[in-house]
Amino acid sequence: MLIILTRIVFCILLICITLSLWKSCGDDKRNLIYKLLMVFSIILLILAFYAPDSPVGAAVFRFLAFAFKPLGFSIILLVYATTLISGGGIKGPAPTLIITALIVLIITSAPVFAVWAAQEAEEDAIEVVSVSACCDEKADAIVLLGQGTTQPIIPDRIQVQLTKTAERIIYAAELYKKGLAPYVIVSAGPRIGSDINTVEAQDIRRVLVLLGVPRGAIILEPNGSTVHESAVETREILDERGLEPVIILVTSAIQIRRASLTFTDLGMRTTPAPTDFNTVNPYEDSSYRFVLADFLPNAEALLLTTEVWEEYLALFYYFLRGWLAPGF
Repeated sequence: MLIILTRIVFCILLICITLSLWKSCGDDKRNLIYKLLMVFSIILLILAFYAPDSPVGAAVFRFLAFAFKPLGFSIILLVYATTLISGGGIKGPAPTLIITALIVLIITSAPVFAVWAAQEAEEDAIEVVSVSACCDEKADAIVLLGQGTTQPIIPDRIQVQLTKTAERIIYAAELYKKGLAPYVIVSAGPRIGSDINTVEAQDIRRVLVLLGVPRGAIILEPNGSTVHESAVETREILDERGLEPVIILVTSAIQIRRASLTFTDLGMRTTPAPTDFNTVNPYEDSSYRFVLADFLPNAEALLLTTEVWEEYLALFYYFLRGWLAPGF
């Protein structure tokens, strides 16, 4: 019921904004092109909402996501402000737009804010999905969401190079060697934006084998580029192999809430196994201590804030699509 009401409110807001923009164009024939562009934009928005994995939908979705990120939002404000500069003067509301953009950039790139935002996201995930229950309960499979944990092998690189999120590969191997599940399902689709036609799951398998996981115990799921796709494909693998839909789910702490609810929504009993913590370690009594440098903006902090904000946007999108199990 809550999903339906949220969708209704969202649609009403979109209709109101569209009607307001339509009326602002006036009845002049010269504005016909703007109205046609508006209709075309609405069609693209609908396509991006219902088919975000299609080429056009993905492009629109990435553009919209950029506009809602701190850096993208600030750039849009600054670009709009420059259009209000003419004849050596600045017309309103250009000064307000410039100040707003600077405030957004300064706050979101401050480590003290980034750490606070990440801590809130990770602590909330731990509380909602009961991370403390991990990981003594056995399952039929360990599911590793590995998208973005490795870099492609290029001619000058003979080994698999890991990224900052590769801790989840090591953690999945540790859980397997503890005997918690007989299989490790590696879900990672084709690399995004790469000229090299490789499936990341194959590279992750090489790393798992080096970490002591038998090759025969690794099941590749090479199609999942999103959490929802991974959940759908994983459920099909479990059904095809006659395995019970009881899994241990390994992914980043920021993403674990959305991932767990998505897998649970498809009928899988999910034990969350978060890793890649930015600020919080739920297995130790530790806390982050700020220093003076944490109040000075830097690029790493902006990246962390953006990652947290992207996850909240994705969580809201999954909620609108009805892909989350009750409990959101």
